[in-house]
Amino acid sequence: MSIRRKRLPIVWWLVALLLTMAVTACAQPAAPVSETVATPPAEEASGDEAAAPAGDWYTAELLEASWINVCTDVAPKQGGTVTLAQTDLAMQGQNWIVRASTNDEFIFSQLTDLDMSGQNIIPDVAESWEISEDGLTFTYFLRDDVLWHDGEPLTAADVKWTIEMLYHPDTGAGVRTVLPLFAIAGTDEFAAGDADEITGVQVIDDTTVEITLNESRADFFYGMGGMNLFPQHVFEGIPFAEIQESPYALDEVVGSGPFMLGEYEPDQFYILEAFEDYYKGRPYLDRLIFRIGLDSVASWLPGLEAGEIQVGNMVNGPDLLRVESDENLTVVGAPLPGAMSIWPNHDNFPDKRVLQALIHAIDREAIVQGLYGDGQALVYDYTAVDPIAAWIDPNVPQYTYDPELAQQLLEEAGWDFTGELQFVTYYQSELDRRVVAAMQQFWNDIGLTVNVEHMDGPTFVTRFYEEHDFDLAYGCCGVATPFEYPRYTCGNMFPAGFNGSRYCNAEVDEMVMQSLIEPDPDTRQQMWHELSLITNEEVLHMTMFQQDRRHAINKNVCNYQFRQWTNIIWPETNPHTWYLAD
Repeated sequence: MSIRRKRLPIVWWLVALLLTMAVTACAQPAAPVSETVATPPAEEASGDEAAAPAGDWYTAELLEASWINVCTDVAPKQGGTVTLAQTDLAMQGQNWIVRASTNDEFIFSQLTDLDMSGQNIIPDVAESWEISEDGLTFTYFLRDDVLWHDGEPLTAADVKWTIEMLYHPDTGAGVRTVLPLFAIAGTDEFAAGDADEITGVQVIDDTTVEITLNESRADFFYGMGGMNLFPQHVFEGIPFAEIQESPYALDEVVGSGPFMLGEYEPDQFYILEAFEDYYKGRPYLDRLIFRIGLDSVASWLPGLEAGEIQVGNMVNGPDLLRVESDENLTVVGAPLPGAMSIWPNHDNFPDKRVLQALIHAIDREAIVQGLYGDGQALVYDYTAVDPIAAWIDPNVPQYTYDPELAQQLLEEAGWDFTGELQFVTYYQSELDRRVVAAMQQFWNDIGLTVNVEHMDGPTFVTRFYEEHDFDLAYGCCGVATPFEYPRYTCGNMFPAGFNGSRYCNAEVDEMVMQSLIEPDPDTRQQMWHELSLITNEEVLHMTMFQQDRRHAINKNVCNYQFRQWTNIIWPETNPHTWYLAD
């Protein structure tokens, strides 16, 4: 049914040292799918099929794209259920208020969206907009046909309430500083309790909302597209401090996206049902089943091969070869725009020479060639920046593999070699375990003792953000655009924001904020160049690898689209267009 992707060229360099480390890092295989997750309810028969589209439903350009699974023999049709081996953290110990900036396109709508290039802002609930010449006022013109899942219309009042709800400190959403809401006029007075509303957000009429900023910010329009919208009428009468405890924040959530929450079994699964009145048209699929707890490839790949699961998760290395050898499966995705990175706990590393030594000690090229294989990853040349981006100073120093220099830096810093470092990560695949074990061995070679802990996502969030109990943490995705710098300012340390590594430089803070309001692009770029030099030297984080991110799916899941951008937690997009060939 599907156009089969060309197999990625894989050439394995079996480096003896890395193979030895890989063997010691392998974990016991997870229990089969049937033993780890309860079986969800059986699907019901679908309704009448939707009319097939007129003419071709795909283009030559789509056939060449790696991020979409195109079915050429079967036109889009209605009906069926797709089971996914992945879940949002909202259903794994968090809630949808905490996850309000995940740009979840299953349950929620946003003001704007990004096209598949990730470079252009396109309409969602806001069908058009105007930005004043001084860059201070943003006027969004909303569609008049967007409904909440309970049938009530989505209006400008909901947009204003969403902003106020997320920003109010009593809500405890955390995303208040991840989203650029703090730039809106009146937020300080509102948060301090000196005002009943954010005066910078005004409802002009049901379909027009006007947002005024304290000062111009280059990232505001871009950043606002990541905010999920919530219905004011559902939360009417619930104090902000009690919203997260409300069922409407978790298992009775009401959105305006293509699917609405149905049955939910904690720690097992949750089901999304097609929303008949979705403004872009009823989804082709009847329902989506999200299986909770399938964190490792070993826990979901057998189910994908057996047909019990239709959408898996990311695969690399031998798992990728295994998927590509199965005539019923395919992979969809693209390279990560950011980088797999090591985030240091800056509280524990006051001397930047120690962090510089940790990077120089790792032979990243050997890991890429010996473990990832050809075409599956690239070495990032810098610690806090994207080497191909124009906003990076072209003369920023690189951190090459140099274990002798690493030992020299540690000795100059007076490092205590009898101590131990705690290295945590939420990546648990066999490949990731080998990669982390390789880094651990390279550090051991220069006299460092590093203890590694692999854990599930919720546990990692607790350790990294709340308890701050780690020395080094491995995860995604590094700073990929200069608009992400505000996340790592002093004022964004958890719980105020998501600066979990606690990097803090007052000079950098001032430069970041000035760069965001600088109207001249050449001057702004020069400021970003200076930022890249400082954060590179101070090792904001250690950029390791750019992975090729491919999700394993059944070939019959047509029009499945996987867009991986660093500001979007859920990379799947346009789920209302997915359909089943059989």
